[in-house]
Amino acid sequence: MYAFRKVLDDCRREDRMESVAHYRTPPEGVRTLGLAVTGAGRILGQPPSRVDRVLNCHAGVLVFHGSGTLELYGTPGLCQVRPGSFFWLPPGVRHCYGPSAGGWDEYWVLFEGPAAQGYTDLGYLGAAGPVLEPADAAEAFAQCARMLELLGRPESLAGHVAAASTLHALINAVGTGRRTSAEPGRFRRDLGRRALELLDGAHGPVRISEIARELAVSRDSLAAAVRQATGSTPTVYLMRRRVDRAKVLLTDTDAPVSLIAREVGYPDPAYFTRVFTRHAGVAPSVFREQQRR
Repeated sequence: MYAFRKVLDDCRREDRMESVAHYRTPPEGVRTLGLAVTGAGRILGQPPSRVDRVLNCHAGVLVFHGSGTLELYGTPGLCQVRPGSFFWLPPGVRHCYGPSAGGWDEYWVLFEGPAAQGYTDLGYLGAAGPVLEPADAAEAFAQCARMLELLGRPESLAGHVAAASTLHALINAVGTGRRTSAEPGRFRRDLGRRALELLDGAHGPVRISEIARELAVSRDSLAAAVRQATGSTPTVYLMRRRVDRAKVLLTDTDAPVSLIAREVGYPDPAYFTRVFTRHAGVAPSVFREQQRR
């Protein structure tokens, strides 16, 4: 957070900022990339609350100076917005937000595309809570500034693609779970980290219930924490990690497939081959041949 505040202080001292907005209508082909940016802007001294507004696209807002509140219909209560807070606004959902006395300064971005649902399913775009503390606040600020700079250039196909790429980077910088009001978010991140350490160190069959018992949490809590951290359930995460390790061994060694299966935690080579083929798309022997060519 120190780096983020230093960026803001530098910008305000240099007094180079002003309110500005740019809008775009991306070519249809850009939308097929997953996300397309339709607008971006910066507002200094945001006026009083926007009441009962509904958008037809997704929006993201980074408040970098000042404070206020957000009310997102379907989510109980008012959410406090502080400097450094980020919130996502889904399409079709009524909302109210705005600053306390004195206004706030913000960056905003509008976007659409099928990847938005995928990000939401993975826990991004506000799935963990309406108002977030970005996982990397300085990076989120930098990506918002870059988005605005890109949309301020003459329109081009390269510009649309660059804006989409910047939006992906912004979503990653904001992250999934650092809720501004919640210790539970921190607990879940710590739980996920400890669970991954146990899963990564496991050999052979793994009972998720035993890991949950060792960490003194329920299976559901464990699964939620691992999914937030990795995008997968504990079982699927473990399979993916073992398949990744097997790929390295298949590429870098001449060890038989049966030995590699045991090395990555599968005593039954036939079962390992089925798991590997399902996740990699080809059998272990075929993967080895492809990579060595």
